Amino acid sequence: MNVQPPEAYATYKTYSAQLLAWDSSFSAFMSLKSHALTALQIRGAALLKIHHTTATIMGRCVPDPTDPRSIVTAANDPLIFSQSTNDFQTVVSLSQSLVAAAEQDIQRGNGRLAGGLTFSTDMGVVAPLYYVCIKCTDVPLREQAIELLGRCPRREGMWDSVLGVRMIREFWGMEEVHRQLRQGMVKLVLEDDGRWEWSWRDLHNGGEGGGVGYGVKEMLESQI
Repeated sequence: MNVQPPEAYATYKTYSAQLLAWDSSFSAFMSLKSHALTALQIRGAALLKIHHTTATIMGRCVPDPTDPRSIVTAANDPLIFSQSTNDFQTVVSLSQSLVAAAEQDIQRGNGRLAGGLTFSTDMGVVAPLYYVCIKCTDVPLREQAIELLGRCPRREGMWDSVLGVRMIREFWGMEEVHRQLRQGMVKLVLEDDGRWEWSWRDLHNGGEGGGVGYGVKEMLESQI
């Protein structure tokens, strides 16, 4: 059951209102002052918009109090994220502009201004792009996001873009296996020692409920 204390939903409403108020103020500020901002300040504004948009998407994941599902299932419902495709597009588009600007800085020898550094204690585009890759339901957008991560190898606090790309690829592989399992196209065998093995089913000959695995098997080991 989705059992959450009433004050949790009150807090959510407060934060949602604050996000809306921030966006309204930010839009008004940019309309009045953007022409007077330097290129570096414009990049900073774009980064603020990226993080605000990401936080807004996260805020939509709070389930309804009447939802009978567990909070983990409800908060990770793909339907929620499919309704945020335009916001994911905003994150990717703005990140693309920042990455391109950073690459130009490096080519011009001004890399220390933005993008030339390989480590920063501040949050940049790595975490938002990682979030797009994991949560966005639009496959082309996810591919754009991981391509951008590959173009800007750097660390931002705990976020490592190179390691992030590897984790995303592994996650996508697990995601595909899970999808095939739900469709009955994969046979999963659990071993007594905690290992688990999967193989493709022969749906044409054996049907969804049976059949013998064929082709190349992949063994995945997990330890608790």
